[in-house]
Amino acid sequence: MIYFVPTPIGNLQDITLRAINVFEKAKFVLCEDGRVSSKLFRLLNIKNQPTFVNLIKNNEFNLSGIEFCLSSNLATQQLIHNLDEDNLVIAVVSDAGTPTISDPGYEVVQLAQKLELQYTVLPGSTALIPALVASGRSGAGFKFLGFLPTKKGRQTAFKKIVSSLESDNKPIIIYESVHRIEKFIQEAQGLLQPSTKICICQELTKMNETYWIGTIADLGNFKLTSKGEFVIVMG
Repeated sequence: MIYFVPTPIGNLQDITLRAINVFEKAKFVLCEDGRVSSKLFRLLNIKNQPTFVNLIKNNEFNLSGIEFCLSSNLATQQLIHNLDEDNLVIAVVSDAGTPTISDPGYEVVQLAQKLELQYTVLPGSTALIPALVASGRSGAGFKFLGFLPTKKGRQTAFKKIVSSLESDNKPIIIYESVHRIEKFIQEAQGLLQPSTKICICQELTKMNETYWIGTIADLGNFKLTSKGEFVIVMG
């Protein structure tokens, strides 16, 4: 069985008992960075020592490495048989949060579908839902855009945000890095309506977790207090 396992975005205590159980049985761990995932195993006192295989290699999806884990014995059907019987456990993780949510992993889902392998997705840690709750906006509907393009397509993405905010009342959630948060603020001040409500969540679940709530017009009062990543709820 292939398990897509969320990992803590900051606070180690957010790991689930089910995730720990999968880690203790996994033979392979498909991950963003084997160094990060192996460190998580040590912090959780996982005695199991699986093979860590990076999902991304040389900035591209590591198809050969993933196929080795999923279908190295495909000719004899041994691996498929083992997966179906849950004798072979493969965990798919990102460095933090849920695989495929602005992180690698969807290619593994597609490959498993193609090979007709059993898989399941564990519920758990992700940054966008805590940010939505913290913003005070209704959770009845929202749009999640992940990370905006860093260069090409960024202005187009902002135009879509403006159009969406004008056409409906659903909040829009994006991720932003510490390297681009100041650029985002400048862009938002220039492109979004001053009355647009905004909530900036910083370092969610960590010791320096903060929520800044106001409007685009108030963004001049926003102070960057620490490094880390941001979740921004607008509208």
